[in-house]
This record gives sequence, C-alpha cells and structure tokens, in this order.
Amino acid sequence: MRRILRSLIMMIIISSLLINCDTTEPKEESIVNMSTVHISSPANGALFISGYPISFIGIAEDSEGHIMTNTTLIWTSNHDDTIATVASFDKGDLTINTHVIALTAKDKYGNTDSDTITIYIDSGRELVTVPATSGYPMGWEGIESREEPVHTVSLNEFQIGKFEVTYDLWSEVKIWAESNGYEFFYNGQQGDCWEWLNPCVTTGQHPVTRISWRDCIAWCNAYSEMEGLTPVYYTTPEKTTVYRSSSSGGDIDNDCVDWAADGFRLPTEAEWEYTARCIDGANVSPGSHHSGHNISPDIDCCAWYGNNSGDSTHPCGQLQANSQGAHDMNGNNWEWCWDWYGDYPETFQENPVGPNIGSYRIIRGGSWFNSEIACRTALRDFNSPTSATDGPGFGPGGFRICRTITARKLD
Repeated sequence: MRRILRSLIMMIIISSLLINCDTTEPKEESIVNMSTVHISSPANGALFISGYPISFIGIAEDSEGHIMTNTTLIWTSNHDDTIATVASFDKGDLTINTHVIALTAKDKYGNTDSDTITIYIDSGRELVTVPATSGYPMGWEGIESREEPVHTVSLNEFQIGKFEVTYDLWSEVKIWAESNGYEFFYNGQQGDCWEWLNPCVTTGQHPVTRISWRDCIAWCNAYSEMEGLTPVYYTTPEKTTVYRSSSSGGDIDNDCVDWAADGFRLPTEAEWEYTARCIDGANVSPGSHHSGHNISPDIDCCAWYGNNSGDSTHPCGQLQANSQGAHDMNGNNWEWCWDWYGDYPETFQENPVGPNIGSYRIIRGGSWFNSEIACRTALRDFNSPTSATDGPGFGPGGFRICRTITARKLD
C-alpha cells in the first residue's frame, strides 16, 4: 500500500514538472482595435494639375502605440491601383481623374484600418463657361479714378481658362509653334520670385511669366492651329494673314480680330472682370474685394499675394476657386487682357473690346508680390504690349485663355 502511494506521489510530481517545463508560448489574444490611420497630406478635396509632384504623408500606429513600418502600409487609388507601400512619398504621374486615395495598414495580428481622401487631377487646359449677362456694373467708385465711372456692360456667354496658362502648356505649344512658322520675342519663365534673394523653386505647373502681350496673341493663334481651330488674330483688317510673330508682327487693333472664330484668344477686360466677379449670371461680388470674396471673405483662401505667397508664385489652382470655377483670378500672376488702356465710358456697353487705338494694354489681377489692395477685381493696370516685366511681381506676367461661344455684336 505504501509503495502504491509513493508511486502515485512520484507521478504527480513528475507531471507537475513537465507542465512547468512546457516551452510552448501561450496563444496571444487578437486585439481588435487599432489606432486610427490618418492621411495628413494631401488635404481632402485638393486639386492638382497633371505632372505636379504631390506629397503623400500617412501616419499609422498599431494597437500597442508603435509606428507601423512601411511594409504594413499600402496606398491605393481607385484609378491607378497600388501607388506606394511607404509612409511618405512624392508622386506626379497620377492619371487625370477624380481619385479616391486610400491608405490601409495591417498590424501583426491581422487587424486592418484605413483612411481615405478624394483628390482631383486636372489637365490644366480646362475652360469654364461663364453665363451671359444683360448688364453688370463694371468698375468701382471711391478707390481709384481709373476704375470710374461705373458703367453697365452686357456680355454674351463665353469660355475662359480655369487656370492661368502654366509654363508646361506654354512650352508645349511654343515648341510646336516654332516648328510651324511662329516666332516669339520672349521665351517665358517658369513662375516668378525674388530670384536675387534665393533661386526660384518652381515647377511646370506654375504660371508662365515674363511674356509680352504680343507673345500672348501669337501663342493663342498657335494653340488654335495646333488644336485644329480657327485663329483669332490677323496682321491686317482683311484677315488674310495669321498673326504668327511677336518679334516682327507689331501691334494690331480691334478690326484685326475675328471675334466669331472658335480659336483661343485673350479675354477682353470686361470678360476678365465679369469672370472675377460673377456669382450666378444675375449677381456680382463687389469690385472692392478679391475674386471669390462671396465664397470666402478671407483673401488668404483665394489668392497668393504679398502676405501669404512666401515671395514666389505657386502652382496654379491650389487655392479656392471663385463662383465660376476659375482659380487665381487675383494674385499669383498679373494677366494680360486684349484691350488698349483708356478711360471708361459712361454709357451702356455691349460686348466691349476697348478703345480702337492706344499705347498700353490692360493687365489685371495683381500678383504674388502685391498687397491686398492691388488684388481687387475692379483694379486696372496697364503696360507696354512689348514689355515682359518691370521686375519680379510688378507685372506684366502671364495670361489665361478665352474662347467665343456665340457670334459677337461689337460696340
């Protein structure tokens, strides 16, 4: 009996030792909740012109508070599939489209979490359609005399560039043009800045700068012909010879323009101001403020100017558009218009195209260098049609394109 008891005791002791020596790790419980995955850049709803290097930055922590490694992060687009497997990167080759971008992270237990944003990639060539008006009050009283008198202007429906012409688009057309009989006096510059302080850090999505009015009208004709459209500008009133040289073409007047042609052109001053101020075809925003003031009274949300530009132009389309969907109507870059500069008339005007003769051409909008007072929708300025710059930010600078939709009755 004692032997049996001793045997049982020994078996219990041995079993206990075996259990205590078991080297199998206990199964860990799966943790369901993870820290939130967050895309910190770009901002949701951001718009970019194709080719611009977009900075993507994502942050994710696992359930234990550890920063997750690159191999556990996956960036995808609903149009371009997997675009990266790192926490941060730059990418400039997303297709032109509306992209839903997702950042997904998986922890070591197999749990996943994700964050999504929507961004827009634009060609940079898009035009917006501005509705006709039976009469809007052009000009503004009480600030500068050249903006007076306020007078009523009616306009047919027209199209205008959603963006200022980018350097990439300028260069593409210019290369085609110079191999097809066109000449330009200035080459144009990729953006603008205080270059004697620091080199300009710009991209092809910045506006083209430092070009003359003559360069603009020759370029518009080249773009028209490149796209199979009818040129707008001609060297004589007979309209037999297309204007193809800003070096030798000289200045042309209103009767050298085929206003009914379907090609690209500069906006008239009246079209430019209406685009900047138009809300809905019946109402306009005040000429005493920046374009888009009715959407965001804070100019910093709508225009790159002296207080927020960092002494440089910026890629087109980065700030809030106005009611017509046009970006950077104020700030970033001065814009050439068609018109000769002259005093405003007092009487009603229908599709005005400016004086028949003059010495200076209109520029509008202000630039990255100017103060807020210069970035008003009613502000007028002017320069020689052969000038490309009075120094960084002082204008003239660049332009945006326009197209006629219906035949114009001219004053």
